[in-house]
Amino acid sequence: MNSQQNKNNISIKKALDEDIVKIVSIHKSCVLKTNSKFYSKSVIKEWLSQISIKNTREQFKNTKWHVIKLNDKIIGFCQFSPIEKDLYQINISPKYQGKNYGKLLYGFVEKYFRKRRMNEIYLNSTLNAVNFYKNLGFKKIKMIKFKLDKTFVEMVKMKKQLK
Repeated sequence: MNSQQNKNNISIKKALDEDIVKIVSIHKSCVLKTNSKFYSKSVIKEWLSQISIKNTREQFKNTKWHVIKLNDKIIGFCQFSPIEKDLYQINISPKYQGKNYGKLLYGFVEKYFRKRRMNEIYLNSTLNAVNFYKNLGFKKIKMIKFKLDKTFVEMVKMKKQLK
């Protein structure tokens, strides 16, 4: 399933190479405006330096990427791997956060996993997103430190059983 549409002009589609510039822009904006409230300046600076068109294009080869559009404008994206049973990220442009777009995107991912008879989803949540994922039924497993080059991003390993 490549797209899903509803009456509010919202669609979720497979991300294309031409979407990478917008994906990188949204990702950097989320780190700068949302994650920065939970992480030190040095972590944010290094994190931002690692988000690039080249990096994202490389990740397109091994993981699934989808964008969520509102009136044909990309407002967020997700990255996941059914093989690894991992949801790597959901990012919604800060301007559109808190309006259920992240929940819609997550619903698409969960449906994708369920159709393939996957019975669980794992993720590493940023500190600011823990409650978002808890509200979607994820349980905390443990605290982890995701290694950047010089610093670490503190995250929470989480899991959801799909029944």
